[in-house]
Formats: sequence, structure tokens, C-alpha cells
Amino acid sequence: MSPAAKGVDKIEPLLAELAQDASLPALARELFALQGREYAQLQVELKAIEIKLRAWHRANADSRRLAKIPGVGPIGATSLVMKTPDPRAFASARHFAAWIGLTPKDHSTAGKTRLGKITRAGDERLRSVLVAGGDRGDPAGHARSWSSIPLAESVPSQ
Repeated sequence: MSPAAKGVDKIEPLLAELAQDASLPALARELFALQGREYAQLQVELKAIEIKLRAWHRANADSRRLAKIPGVGPIGATSLVMKTPDPRAFASARHFAAWIGLTPKDHSTAGKTRLGKITRAGDERLRSVLVAGGDRGDPAGHARSWSSIPLAESVPSQ
């Protein structure tokens, strides 16, 4: 048997190879076959969930509008709309970012502002979806992190 290739698309060929491998004990082949059937059933269920979420996203105007933001997409937009309370409950975008957990911890004293690391407050899954989407760059494939933007472009002229 060859070394196992990595990746989700390699699972089914690997299971077929394991089923034919006479050097494996029969119990091991049986257990791998059981896990393979469970994996196949899970894929069917995940596909059904994905179809329902895409239909919900297409039917929801807020989700469609949010998906137009570069880096958000349908997954981020659907998560935002489903998990966020009424947006009018937040006084500003900073309050919303703090609710998600995207603002740095404040260690300010005596008028001196000291911002620390980004807090772990808020919804971890929503935050990770938004951060992952933001790291992907724009839909045209031009990956731009904040550090790659020239200074003249990032600072407004006075």
C-alpha cells in the first residue's frame, strides 16, 4: 500500500484501497468501511444543509447586500444576518466590532491610550468567518493586506 495522500478528495480512493488490502486485519477493514459509509452520509447531509443556506441567503435582502462587501461573501453574510441582533442596538460600528470581538483590549490610564491584543470576546465562529473572508482579498483576486497599501493611499490628505 502506498503512503496515504492528503486531502478530502483522497478519502474515497484511500478507503477503496484499504478495503482491498489483505495485509490489514478483517476487523480494521470493516471499521474503515463503517467510517467510510458514515463519511458518505455526512457529505449528503452537508450538501442538503448547504442548499438550504444558499436558498435562505438568496431570499434575504440583508444577506445579499452584505455579500457584496469584498471578503464577506455568502457564508459571512448569512452568518452575520443570522447571529447579529438588531443593528440599531449598536451606537456605532466600533460597538458592533467590540460585540463581535474585533477591537483591541483597552489598557489606557491617565489619558494615555494603550491598546492591547484583540480580545476573545464575542462570537468566535462569526469572528473567524469574517477574519478568514477578509484575509482572502478582493473578488478579482488582488490580495491586499492593510500593510501592502501605500501610506499615501491609507492616510487622507489634510
